[in-house]
Amino acid sequence: MRTALLIITLLLAGCASGQVGGVGSKPADAPREVVKLGVIESVKPIELDDSSGGGASVGGVFGQVGGASTGGGRGSNVGIILGGVIGGTLGHQAGIATKPGLEIWVRLDGEEGKSAYVMQPGQPDDFKIGDRVRVVSKKGETRVELDSGGTAK
Repeated sequence: MRTALLIITLLLAGCASGQVGGVGSKPADAPREVVKLGVIESVKPIELDDSSGGGASVGGVFGQVGGASTGGGRGSNVGIILGGVIGGTLGHQAGIATKPGLEIWVRLDGEEGKSAYVMQPGQPDDFKIGDRVRVVSKKGETRVELDSGGTAK
């Protein structure tokens, strides 16, 4: 029983690796930053998902530990499986959270008829229609920032 629990713990620890880079990664391979200028066309408050998968993992482990203490033999194995599933489900439900965000449309300078659409964390008063902004894209993520130029005229 302890062996199974140790194996499960080691597997979960292996899944938590956040290693970046590795053999053959070079600074020249790094994606470059792309900046486009524009004017805010629309800003709408939204709710963004702020949950992590941590609740499900922790719930699953505690469920397995609790299930292991029920019965003996096959009853213990069934308890481990059911405890893991129930604990993981409850942990996931407890981990659901939201944070305030913005849905932003930006009319891009010099690109007639083209707009950029970005969803990002923020408050409704962070941007106003007509604000000059930079749309910054780097490493697959895009964000909108106020440009030092201020409001468009």
